[in-house]
Amino acid sequence: MKLESMRPRVALTTFLLLFAAASACRDAAGTLPQPDRSADARIAELIDALTPIAETVTSDITDAHFHRGNELLAELCAADPEVGRAALRALQSRQTKMVQVERGLLAVAARSATADALPLLENLTQNYGPSLDLRTEAALFLAEVAPERALLLIEPMMLRKVRNQTTPPVEFLVRAWVIACQKTGRSPVPELCDVATNLLQEGSARVRAVAELGLHPDPRGERALRAILVESTGDGYLRRKAAQALRDTLPRETACDIFRQAGDKEADLNFLTFLAKMVEMNCGS
Repeated sequence: MKLESMRPRVALTTFLLLFAAASACRDAAGTLPQPDRSADARIAELIDALTPIAETVTSDITDAHFHRGNELLAELCAADPEVGRAALRALQSRQTKMVQVERGLLAVAARSATADALPLLENLTQNYGPSLDLRTEAALFLAEVAPERALLLIEPMMLRKVRNQTTPPVEFLVRAWVIACQKTGRSPVPELCDVATNLLQEGSARVRAVAELGLHPDPRGERALRAILVESTGDGYLRRKAAQALRDTLPRETACDIFRQAGDKEADLNFLTFLAKMVEMNCGS
């Protein structure tokens, strides 16, 4: 095996081992609690259920395996904290990279033993080293189970003006931001506007922010969407998403006036055709 292909797994293993060691040091008695063997057995069953089976089996076996994995995952996510701690132990001891299994273990740990999993979720979200897949999932779980903390950690990462390749993709940070805002009753709109109108942001993040603005009617969002609608960057897909978001959040008459005004000044024939279709389909004669 080439050294380069081993580095992500070595980094994750080292990271999790260090996390385990730190957890042990924090234990008041100086030793880790004795594992609950029944909890470990349930986690072993989950790992087996989430591990892909041979492609040569029939579809009914594949479907049954898939549904069993989902059912067991839902069951263990609602289990007592010792099951979550068993999931953490299993995640820390894994040597083989398998996204489905690692995500499942992280989900169980985050949801059933949140207090124990929180330091790992925060570290995975912020620190370079472990696999990007797992770090992305950690950001989403952090928003779900500890939204107040997620707001503090995710905002500076999401609004960074210069893209940092070592952070989870901003598209998923936007998703996590919205989840955390929903959990805390806070409006996500100001930060969504920042991401949506930032020309230096990656395209997928801007598209995600625009789509979310279409679900959160707000005058600030309207101003951002109108600016994107007439943006001269050549990103027709982003501009189409902005038009659709305006249609979904504004009264029909207001949206139609915006489309007609934009069409009067549009130089891109393809986008002009799209605006004409939007008027035809949504604005009547």
